[in-house]
Amino acid sequence: MFINKYFSRKLIQMFIACLVVSLTLLVTPVAAATDSYQQGYDFGLTYRQEIVKNIVELDNLAQQNKVNLDELRKLAYANDALYQQILPDKVAYMQGLATATGLAYEKILIFNSSDRTITGFQGECTTFMANGKAVAGGKGTIIAKNRDVGVNALSEINIHEARRHTDNHLYKAAYIDIPQVAETYKFIGSRSAGRWGYGMGINEFQVIASDNDANSRDALDFKSGLHDNDVIRLILERAKTAREGVQVVTDLVEKYGQAWNGIMFEIGDPNEFWIVEVTGRRWVAKRYVDTFTARSNQYQITDDYDLAAKDLLSFAESQQWIKPGLKKINFRAVYGTLELYPANNDNLAQRPAMEKLYNTEMRYQRAMQLLAPQNGYISIENIMPMMRDHYDEYTLPSGKVIPMHQKPFYSSEYADWYNREWVDKWPSKDTINTSMYIRGVCGHDLGWGATMATAIMVARPEQPNELGLMLHSYMQPCLSTFVPFYVGLEQVPTAYQTPEAAFAFHGIAMRAFGNYDLYHDAIRAAFQPYETQLLKDLFYFEEEYKEEMVAKNHPGHAQELLNKFVADKAAQALQAANTAETNMQKAAAKATAWTR
Repeated sequence: MFINKYFSRKLIQMFIACLVVSLTLLVTPVAAATDSYQQGYDFGLTYRQEIVKNIVELDNLAQQNKVNLDELRKLAYANDALYQQILPDKVAYMQGLATATGLAYEKILIFNSSDRTITGFQGECTTFMANGKAVAGGKGTIIAKNRDVGVNALSEINIHEARRHTDNHLYKAAYIDIPQVAETYKFIGSRSAGRWGYGMGINEFQVIASDNDANSRDALDFKSGLHDNDVIRLILERAKTAREGVQVVTDLVEKYGQAWNGIMFEIGDPNEFWIVEVTGRRWVAKRYVDTFTARSNQYQITDDYDLAAKDLLSFAESQQWIKPGLKKINFRAVYGTLELYPANNDNLAQRPAMEKLYNTEMRYQRAMQLLAPQNGYISIENIMPMMRDHYDEYTLPSGKVIPMHQKPFYSSEYADWYNREWVDKWPSKDTINTSMYIRGVCGHDLGWGATMATAIMVARPEQPNELGLMLHSYMQPCLSTFVPFYVGLEQVPTAYQTPEAAFAFHGIAMRAFGNYDLYHDAIRAAFQPYETQLLKDLFYFEEEYKEEMVAKNHPGHAQELLNKFVADKAAQALQAANTAETNMQKAAAKATAWTR
């Protein structure tokens, strides 16, 4: 157990993982609730003192971070309803813990489901980008993003049609209302279920957009500013080109400010892509042509920006971050810092400069390492395994190289669950030494580090705009599969525009957590045939669509083909998910079979 204040913020997720390890490492699909209750009760009796101290520490963090406890309870009980459906063993385990420790069940529930809200940890992302001569065929732009929002997050796909608005119409963002523009464009995108804004998407002009969090040293606007998901939606609704998307972002953040943290917006079209790195109300932007790059969760633009906010230098001077008279700065070095979600803007001038952060830098380097050998040939087909990457090998800070063999850290021998449980000598301190947490591009975690959706968005100059493509998967892409959504689609299949489809894939991911060796092959046996056929069918469908649309001038029939193609592939993906669950059940039964 660990209760040391220094470690609690950084390692609290690892404690939670240990707390529920007896649930997550079950090799049978469902264990008896009474057994789980007894396990929780026994664990609570043995470690009551440590558990109580950790929850006291969590309560202190909640006060420090000014967490709204009423909202936190609502979130925790929403998670509880989810657990009762897919992880009833976890509920029974937590009930046993509560009884043994004398703590209210609510306290145990919050600690196991909503801790990221208290500690300030939130989900992050990894994004791959390529344009022009870097991609196969030498034309177009690809943006591929793993959206890491957390293990309990569910996503949905929706279409928003082009509309005209009156002069007094308002855009109701997450926290504020802003004036709507006269005309908005059609787009299709992926968002957290029920949210107004979007995490990624593509519009009717093949403008594609996504974003990544970053640590900003600048003043933030919190709930009086725009949420990054609102900005993604506004780009898609208002921009006909990537360059226009840059203007949308910069105008918005200068006027309304950025809510919780720094943000990097990736914006592409069939000809180019831009990255805008936002820090409060200031920003820099860089244009990319015929190249590739990646983003994790730190600023990457140095002094090579093409555009910048007018007060970028003067504001840094006012905070005494730079010397007066400079013409350009290393943006990453000056505006990057340590804390991702500061509680306030107090003592802004004292925020430390931090150019690189270890884990996010290592993930950025891994993304670039994956892209480099494919330069000139980057495509949908070879970017899919990049999104599923868990490292071939990993070099620890000591220089020791450990073979990962593409296993998620939590399923590898380096998670070392056994030696956390069986300690032969009574510990003399409250913390334990453990290997540096190895987080891959494909995020596996019990909390904030889990990938909840992936999108590969493709803008192509040789294709009609209706064929602007977003391939989308739910949860970790290694445990899921991609479904095609074209911006020309008239209606998203019902299961996908609600959390229904996401929930099916969520169940697979939750059962597979910590059991990658047991379940991975069974899951891929269901999804790989579907995906192999999909990659073939995309080409033939698009050729048929263009023939009907252009050569035969049958737009109505072309539209029917598009709608049917997406509906069929969406249905087939859900059928494959059912097969994956059946395969997992068989694998679990085989693994636990006892023969003489």
